Amino acid sequence: MSTDSTTGLEMKDSIYAFVASKPQLTYTENGDARLYFKAGQRHRHYDPEAGWQNQPTTFHDVVAFKGAAQFGVEHLREKDRFIAQGSLREYTNKHTGEREEQFEATRFLPATPPSKNTGGRAPRRTLERQSQSREAASAGAPQIEQAQRRAPQSQHATPHIGL
Repeated sequence: MSTDSTTGLEMKDSIYAFVASKPQLTYTENGDARLYFKAGQRHRHYDPEAGWQNQPTTFHDVVAFKGAAQFGVEHLREKDRFIAQGSLREYTNKHTGEREEQFEATRFLPATPPSKNTGGRAPRRTLERQSQSREAASAGAPQIEQAQRRAPQSQHATPHIGL
């Protein structure tokens, strides 16, 4: 369900889930890209006496067309978490004849950085590695400054910017 506010702000439904099946790219009769996959949602419930309780994971159909389909097939892999914007719609399943619902995504946003094992993606940087590199840089800074003071400076040398 899409709504427009009086200020022009467009709001749509969204989901936060993980890719539960391999995304499948097909094409419609008029040649538009169509992406389909199953999405899983883990559910939790807070009980004041017992704390957080895991509930059964639910699985849902996700479909996207055109540009969203192309983006999804290029950026989403099984087990990736994602956020999708779009709308929930009902349709009749051609195989069973039953009414079902699916989320029709118009935009995708990967919700986690890519893993190290995914080809063509940048490596994941963790907070731990970032803090270690900061500590190493601050520990090594006095040694670098001392070495620079000892080295003779040429009149024609360009100044060193940054470390």
